[in-house]
Amino acid sequence: MIKLITCDIDGTLLQGYADQIEPELFELIEKFYEKGVLFFATSGRQLYNLQKIFAPVKDKIGYIAENGALVVYNNEVLYKSAIDVNLALELAQKILDRESTELFICGENTTYIMPKCKDFDELVGNEIQNHITIIKSFDEIDQDILKISLFYKKGIDNELIEYFSKDYGDKFQHTTSGHTWYDFMNINTHKGNAIKLLQEVIKVTSDETVAFGDNFNDIEMLSDAKYSYAMENAHEEVKKVANYTCKNVIETLKELYNKFFGEE
Repeated sequence: MIKLITCDIDGTLLQGYADQIEPELFELIEKFYEKGVLFFATSGRQLYNLQKIFAPVKDKIGYIAENGALVVYNNEVLYKSAIDVNLALELAQKILDRESTELFICGENTTYIMPKCKDFDELVGNEIQNHITIIKSFDEIDQDILKISLFYKKGIDNELIEYFSKDYGDKFQHTTSGHTWYDFMNINTHKGNAIKLLQEVIKVTSDETVAFGDNFNDIEMLSDAKYSYAMENAHEEVKKVANYTCKNVIETLKELYNKFFGEE
């Protein structure tokens, strides 16, 4: 039997250039909910963003946001991992100083940005649909910092990773989060540990957990679920830790529903 479904968003649920979730998924979430199976949107995205794109079922699902730094269910924060302010801002300044990289400072309720390019705030606010706060000074930050992210339009490459990991690799949990994003959280803060904590709270085992993912920041999550699915176009290192591959999340969820609940 399954009791928990955890699903990455970008590259997994939303593939290609899709920016909206198919309504059929909301219907499936409702059906699983009626059977006592909880769905958790599990992403590097912020909580506000996730609640917006899951609006039709936002009160019937849970959220693992900011790559595991924030876990919310029934409007209750089950877990939050705040970064030491001085360390976070030291890294933030290094990202600002690096040519062509843009900075994300992620709080619980908003994302702070200090745009270097004139169109970056439009990208974040309109295309990504985050709740953003534009600041001119770090002194304007009035929330715990859960994640520091850098955006590099040309795509995250090894040179960029090495540049930042040289000084901060042992101070943060860091990972790619999509083609153009690189995220920094507290050590041992990732989707996998967030799900382990969640499993303890809601009394669910790994054998009762389903997980879908496609990128390196999904590896720990996939490692802790019996029904773990890597997308067919995922990196080979991601596929290695998953028990199954998946072409389409919705179709796979239909199969799982029929397998465990015997309904068409």
